[in-house]
Amino acid sequence: MFFNNRRRLEEDLERIRQANLPPEALEAEEERRRLQKETQEAAGQDKIKLTAKDVLAMTIAILSIIVPYVLVIFAGIALVLFLFLR
Repeated sequence: MFFNNRRRLEEDLERIRQANLPPEALEAEEERRRLQKETQEAAGQDKIKLTAKDVLAMTIAILSIIVPYVLVIFAGIALVLFLFLR
């Protein structure tokens, strides 16, 4: 709660500061932010490299969550069909 207010305060102060900048400084600030954002994106892309083992582990984890529900649904359908055809 307190951190959220602090973040808002910092964002408001940043907006006020940018509103009071002259146009030349505003353009330089936007260029600096754009370059900083590009650098962060490039650094973020370098950090995540998935191997085949990672993909296999994620696939098994997802299947272990989904398969029991699918089996229960099919068992329910089979039970209903069995009761109707009996």
